[in-house]
Amino acid sequence: MSRRTTSPAPRRSPRLAQQQQGGSSSKPSSSASSATAGGSPSQLQGGLAATVYFFAGPSLIFLNRRILHECGFPHPIALSAFGVVVSALVSHALLRLGLVEASQPSLMGDCRFYLTRSLPIAALSALTLALGNMAYVHLSVAACQILKTLTPVITLGLQSALGVESTTPALAACVVLISLGTMIASSGVLSVGGLGLALQLGANFAEASRMVLSQQLLAARKLPLLELQYHIAPSQTACLFLAALQLELRDAASRAAALQAVAAHPLSFLLASNLGLALQVATLVVVRTSGPVTLKLLGIVRNAAVVLTEVMRGRAEGTTQQLAGYTLSILAFVRYTQLRVRGSAAHKSKSA
Repeated sequence: MSRRTTSPAPRRSPRLAQQQQGGSSSKPSSSASSATAGGSPSQLQGGLAATVYFFAGPSLIFLNRRILHECGFPHPIALSAFGVVVSALVSHALLRLGLVEASQPSLMGDCRFYLTRSLPIAALSALTLALGNMAYVHLSVAACQILKTLTPVITLGLQSALGVESTTPALAACVVLISLGTMIASSGVLSVGGLGLALQLGANFAEASRMVLSQQLLAARKLPLLELQYHIAPSQTACLFLAALQLELRDAASRAAALQAVAAHPLSFLLASNLGLALQVATLVVVRTSGPVTLKLLGIVRNAAVVLTEVMRGRAEGTTQQLAGYTLSILAFVRYTQLRVRGSAAHKSKSA
């Protein structure tokens, strides 16, 4: 009798213990830890990253413009490479030294992945930075920021064309309003030649293409953003340096003058590199804690702040037509984001 009572008990008690540990013990403890240790810190990190993203971007824009025009370094493509070099060094150090574990280490030596995935995105990233900095030579900062509001429009069009995401009539209407507001605002600002306009629009198209290809890569490979920088930043650096050597630093005299400018203003170039790194890290944290929707909203608000700052500094004329057009673009993009959030929430509820 004693054996019959004791033998079934050990068979049932481990199951009950596993159910209690897996259902009521481990899950509440993980949720409690995430609410205490992970909840507040993640919100704090997200807020700090959003603040860094909001202020580092405009600071880097104005600093790059100062380097291009006042520091004797009129080489926008070469200037774009400084922040990318730091990003490549940091991402390689974190992964190679084992400070961050790679989720897919097999891709680090995959030549096919490099040629078909990494290199195209790197080339588009380099093209975005190069054309964007070249545009600042021919356009005002306010005009460039206004034209950048077209990037979500181009991105949505590429997503629909490539079948990455489908759009609705309401989303299409928001896209039209964003474009219309940008054209209204730009009609009073873009009183320049077509070269600057073409450069900035080319940068927008390259950025939209990079975003779509990166979205496809992240969805297909489930690749973390840090590892994405690990694969892209070195190729991006090489593309930028090759373009700079071919287009800007063709002779020994220009290369010597560039080195002299860097030696004469080391703090400016060091600050530009660190701001570029801080901006990329803040972008990763905001995407992880708050999502890409919040990042896009911060970008639009940040661009508006840059335009208003330029108007207040007297470097750009702010007319009622420009402010009305830019406000229309912001409101339309806010509505676009709300529709996207509602659509994703409805999709999650249906799948659940």
